[in-house]
Amino acid sequence: MSFVAPSSLGPFASAYPLSPTMLQHSLTDHPLLSFEALAKASIDLPPQFVERRIGNAPNGGEFAMDRSDDADVTTVIRSIQTSGNWIMLRFVEQLPAYRELLARLMDQIGPAISPATGPGLTVRGFIFISAPGTLTPFHFDCEYNILFQIAGDKQFATYRPMAPWLPIDRHEAYYGGGDNMLPWNDAYEADADIHPMQPGDGLFIPYASPHWVRAGAEPSISLSITWQSQWSQALGDAMQINPLLRRWGLPTGDVPIWPKAAKWRSIGCRVARKAGLL
Repeated sequence: MSFVAPSSLGPFASAYPLSPTMLQHSLTDHPLLSFEALAKASIDLPPQFVERRIGNAPNGGEFAMDRSDDADVTTVIRSIQTSGNWIMLRFVEQLPAYRELLARLMDQIGPAISPATGPGLTVRGFIFISAPGTLTPFHFDCEYNILFQIAGDKQFATYRPMAPWLPIDRHEAYYGGGDNMLPWNDAYEADADIHPMQPGDGLFIPYASPHWVRAGAEPSISLSITWQSQWSQALGDAMQINPLLRRWGLPTGDVPIWPKAAKWRSIGCRVARKAGLL
């Protein structure tokens, strides 16, 4: 069974890896992606990979955890209509059934991505269960990502992965400490490329593309499959070694745009890691 509509793969391959593009899928009734199945998955996952966050953080805010009461995440998922939260299940590939689902999805999109960036590396799965009206604040993720909308609707806003939306110091900071939040300017609202998403829609988000997301009037479920490529891993190496190069008074170069690669900085980063400098 093909979960990703075959008619979506051609346009996706043409847009990949630089441009957001919509796809269609048939995951809306998948048994692993119902509210009750996800409540169970939240128990089966190690607790450090199950996060309850506030749903009303503003753009420019943080992914603040909600510790306002003692409600467990399973209860929050089952009452997501009124909880005011969003739940993230991280690295669901730790659970065999979800790992198999992600593997099937990668098999289906693999022929569209491999000619451009090679096979998908470090495949990860994230599931988001969001209360109505939840705003996921302005941030970026250093992976390629397809988000599959399962239940409810969303407005997904994307930006090009460059200044002013993604300043280089924030890109570098991610590789220094994992912080992926971005400063917000109200003028950015007009710059957004808005993608309305309904159940059955998917959206490819390019590597490091800044974005924010607002859920609609009903509880939302979304599944994200993310991956890396040799190119994205080399870019990550370049961002990690840049601060060290500056301290040594050496040039850092620009942020390469695919297919331009950061080959020498990537090699330098690996050498610096082995030497204990990073």
